[in-house]
Amino acid sequence: MYANLARSIGGIVVCAYILLLAWRDQLGFYVHPRYHAFAVIISVIGVILLFIDIMLQLKNKPAKDKSRIGLKKIAPISYFAIIILSVGYILPPKPLSPSSLAQKESPAIIEPESRCEIPQPKENSSTISINRWKTAINSCKEVAYFNGKDITITGFVSNDLLKNYGYNYFNIARYVISCCAVDSVPMKILVEKNFSTDYPDGTWLIVKGKLSQKIVNSQAEYVITDAHITKINQPKYPYELLGL
Repeated sequence: MYANLARSIGGIVVCAYILLLAWRDQLGFYVHPRYHAFAVIISVIGVILLFIDIMLQLKNKPAKDKSRIGLKKIAPISYFAIIILSVGYILPPKPLSPSSLAQKESPAIIEPESRCEIPQPKENSSTISINRWKTAINSCKEVAYFNGKDITITGFVSNDLLKNYGYNYFNIARYVISCCAVDSVPMKILVEKNFSTDYPDGTWLIVKGKLSQKIVNSQAEYVITDAHITKINQPKYPYELLGL
């Protein structure tokens, strides 16, 4: 009985944490905005059903079992779970860090035929995401098609191994999600440094410049050159959404 009771209470705590994130407007660190309402509704239903389950468990408790819930009857793993959940309530949530960028590879976009065109902003938007730029670049097999094209993107700095090998570039990057942070994939474009562009990992920037194809680590890569950089705060929703 105690195990079932603990699981029900733990479920309520998890649902309440999701509702807390929604109330703080921080659910976007974990879930695609299109699923926010769904997550809130499911969490509310979960709290109600689990509370009913707890009431039924207490009501159906055997009459001969008059003992109180003792600390020794609670499994050690339950204490560990309580500590983790408590930390989650206390510490502010954070998006995926730049350090995990090097552990994930940007997916290659494979098109049956070469498709070369400048990406355009989505409807009701004036910006073009890194995701749309990378999809356009990877879909085009024409050499240097994007040379000299103007580009403006927003993202965070990631030096990964570039700094270790002495390259005069850094990555401007963004995670793209289709459902939640678990399915995130990184998108990144190289930026050529100048005397004033030495930013630590995780710094959020707006980068404006021109694309130029250069040889980096024995491969042809598009690099943003003549960059004009503006430092900004982390956006309210740090992830890009698939297809935008």
